[in-house]
Amino acid sequence: MPLHLFVGNDNGNSEHDIVIDGKLIRQPNVNCMVDKLPWSDEQAPESFIKHLQNQLIVTIDSPAVRPGMYYIGKFALDSGELVDAIQVGIDQKCDVDLPVVNTLAQIAAAGVQKSYEDDKRIPEQLEVEIDMATALPVTQHSDESSLKFEQKFMEGLHHVTVHLGKQRVSVRMTFRFAKAIPEATPVAFALQKDAEGRWREGDIFAEFVAAYGLPAQFNGSYFKDKRILHTDIGDGSTEYPITEGNKFLRQFVHGSHHGAGHAIEEALDAFNKLIYLPDSPRQFFSDVIKNPQHKYHAKALRTLARPLEGQARHIAHNIRKQLTKARNEIDVICVYGGGSILMRSILYPMLKELCDEREIRLLYIPSQYAVTMNAEGLDHFVRGKIYETLKTKAQQTG
Repeated sequence: MPLHLFVGNDNGNSEHDIVIDGKLIRQPNVNCMVDKLPWSDEQAPESFIKHLQNQLIVTIDSPAVRPGMYYIGKFALDSGELVDAIQVGIDQKCDVDLPVVNTLAQIAAAGVQKSYEDDKRIPEQLEVEIDMATALPVTQHSDESSLKFEQKFMEGLHHVTVHLGKQRVSVRMTFRFAKAIPEATPVAFALQKDAEGRWREGDIFAEFVAAYGLPAQFNGSYFKDKRILHTDIGDGSTEYPITEGNKFLRQFVHGSHHGAGHAIEEALDAFNKLIYLPDSPRQFFSDVIKNPQHKYHAKALRTLARPLEGQARHIAHNIRKQLTKARNEIDVICVYGGGSILMRSILYPMLKELCDEREIRLLYIPSQYAVTMNAEGLDHFVRGKIYETLKTKAQQTG
């Protein structure tokens, strides 16, 4: 019997957040192509299973991407090899191999782990069938680009070999259906409902409730008919779409090439000088910033402060432009994404003043949820009625 997996897949410029069978996996969204395995000694294949995502090596044979052996995510970043990443402001996600390679690799690895969990042994081969919801940035999303991205997964069979030391597991993957929706649309789902489909509540809304004197029993039903201006701050770009309930308003598509990644690029030379390195990748700097225990954390923050303020001001300016276009007919500005965490101390006061002037409420998502809102929403979406309806319709017309 093939293994069936539901996948909510958010391919960010910096981080890959993917929910497979209800489990969230977070990895740097990088890989590198190599020509041989790094292990010379024999290691028990079972020793790889638990932390497989952190030592992930796959060989891919697929009609969608260049065939070859790849180090994936953290393992690629730590390998010292030249890594491939999404080129901010240059790459269209539907055109490049990286999102497809990393998605296939993570699903294959999760399939191996699930099979081992169920049968307590490592399979030689595995059949996996997948239902997947993914997203494209609003500025890249169109009927053509979404179809192109979906078909990379749905057309043909994908063969992925997962390497557990010297042992190989052959994974044959078929996508029953894949749907690419505009980023931010899934967040509208994630604000309203939790993973079990109940109205969402809890500490994600605590600051919002306190700031506006809302009732203690506040929950996600509040957002079901609200007009929300999303501010999804990523590594290299920020998206400013508007949703009404679960509906994406196509006439308000707007994005800008501002984000934490640009501030990091600007700060990188100064950071490298401070730590006596001739060069280091952007992802290394990102990891140092995210880890308060890292010995270079304080130096990284120091070099980042001024570039970050410049990016925050650009983002606030773009929000004003969207508000003008929407005639201020917005109920909530909702800020999230990896970049929102770094910018919070600068951006929150700017936006709070702006919102108070225009009688709009500001929901600045807490750091523990900010990065994974799109992935959570995609997980809700792939298990929901709208996805099932779209899938049925596609199968009938196909």
